[in-house]
Amino acid sequence: MSLSSLSCLKKKTQKALSALTAMSLLSGAFTVVFSLGASTTYAIHSQCSDGLDNDHNGKTDYPQDEGCSSLDDDYEGINTSGNFVTVTDERDTVNIGGSLVYLVTLKQQRETSRVVNVTFNLPHQANITSASDGGAVTLDTVKWTNVSVYQNVTRTLIVHVNVSPDAVAGQYLVARALVEGSEAMDTTLVQNDVPSQGADFQIGVSDAREYIWPGEQSTYTVHVKNNSLAVKQSDVHLAFPFDSYFISASNGGIRDSYNVTWKNVRLEPNEEKTFTATIQIDFTTKDKVLLRAKAYIGSAVALDQTVARIGLPYHSITTSISDNRGTAEVGQILNYAVKVTNNSDLVATNVPVDANFPIYAEFVGATEGGTWDGTNVRWLVLQIAPHDTRTLTYSFRVRRDAPINSSLTASATADGSTSRDTTRVVLQSDETGLVEKTVFFRKTSDRDEAVPGGKIRYMLTIRNTLDHVLSDATIVDRFDQQYLSLDTYENPRNLISRDAGQMVWSVPVLQPNESWQTSYVLSVDPNAPSGMELSNVASVRGSDLDNISLTEKVRTNKAGVIADFPTTGAGMDLFLALAAAGIAIITGSAQRKLAFGRMLTGMQM
Repeated sequence: MSLSSLSCLKKKTQKALSALTAMSLLSGAFTVVFSLGASTTYAIHSQCSDGLDNDHNGKTDYPQDEGCSSLDDDYEGINTSGNFVTVTDERDTVNIGGSLVYLVTLKQQRETSRVVNVTFNLPHQANITSASDGGAVTLDTVKWTNVSVYQNVTRTLIVHVNVSPDAVAGQYLVARALVEGSEAMDTTLVQNDVPSQGADFQIGVSDAREYIWPGEQSTYTVHVKNNSLAVKQSDVHLAFPFDSYFISASNGGIRDSYNVTWKNVRLEPNEEKTFTATIQIDFTTKDKVLLRAKAYIGSAVALDQTVARIGLPYHSITTSISDNRGTAEVGQILNYAVKVTNNSDLVATNVPVDANFPIYAEFVGATEGGTWDGTNVRWLVLQIAPHDTRTLTYSFRVRRDAPINSSLTASATADGSTSRDTTRVVLQSDETGLVEKTVFFRKTSDRDEAVPGGKIRYMLTIRNTLDHVLSDATIVDRFDQQYLSLDTYENPRNLISRDAGQMVWSVPVLQPNESWQTSYVLSVDPNAPSGMELSNVASVRGSDLDNISLTEKVRTNKAGVIADFPTTGAGMDLFLALAAAGIAIITGSAQRKLAFGRMLTGMQM
């Protein structure tokens, strides 16, 4: 082989080695990048193609892991939905003819919010009495459709059932709850240990409550009777719940740990006697704990059960929904008002509200932070004052393909209370259906700023948006008398009183949708300091307004005091400065464009 041939071969070998080296480096870099991606891109890749054993079953990804049906699966394992459900009645046994309260809890933590369908299979030998959150009840099941479950927030559904009087002792009551991708079961043994009444005595016990709040006091009443024809003498016992503290007992009852005993109670034939004991529920008692009390005399036994409740009493929240119209045309916008009322004496917090959309509807908007998830409008953490009503509104447009004479049914659910509204699609509708807010009291002023010695005009307007006559309303208006004084006013017949810094107006009788308006002028003190803020507060009162929020009945206006209003226009020096700045900007821009053009010309050459 010639020297030139050897030289050529050497060069080819070097090129081949260089190419191999480059490929090796590229492969290594790709391996490193892929490895990093496999361990840090959970939000990008599904668990069935990320190279990791996410469910720790010893098998990695599709097709080795049977939990993955394809590379596009989002999660490994049996529970692919990420929904978690439990069901319990918090009891091991139940008597024939007794009652049970099933608690179904729903959880998820993968999404901000999701909508699921839930099915509760009733146990054999039991009959349902009620279900919370608008559950659809049939003979054997309870079904909830489109239940909102928020991230890291437990949603609880409640089912009340009665055990059949014909139930067979020794058998289990099996309840099952199913949610998409998950299920849970609960078993309760039926027993024939019904509290018996002895041949000689009859006894009963009750605290007359179904629910009680931690920290509250409860009084148990024990009623005993001598059923025999002879005089009887025996001790009466009451065992109160462990989650409580003893307070007092009547008739000399003696406390011993969690028991109260009335010693040597003497009963004539057919005589009845009553005893009471008061306890306080522990502040640390958890929600939905079953508190049991047992009373007995001789062989006669009686039980009482009360559920600990944290938050509002059940059925405290009521809701209504309406678009204030019966018909609508294709393409029109329907405005729905959802009114949620807290009927309890406690503040309602974290009340979830769901508003359902009818078919043939296009979402437009919602107020009060309502969010649209593609199916429903949802408000997650609504807060409602005691005996107050919150009004939420949302809108949708009737779709162009909505059939004439079809019904648009919208519904709203809040804490188990459900309301529905139906509107019919027609060719032509003369209804406007504008939703009137519960806010019916307004106060406005003609300016936000005033000079010392100037004047401010205020306007008070009240519109009766209630469904009944408004006959007992007054408006109390207060202002800072140090720097404000009354100048003129309208409707002198309605001005009940006019004291220093306060006016009281009497509102005439208003029929539904009628309005009344008045105005007055306040003078600003010439010595009012510049920069201060003048406040003016008006509130409406009356026995007809008990169901209206306090925030809806109070209006505040504020006006700032300035030494003098600024003059209109600008000086010539400012105008010339702005003009010069504009010319400089234009000139600089033109010069930059010229330089850029020259650069392009040079590149082309």
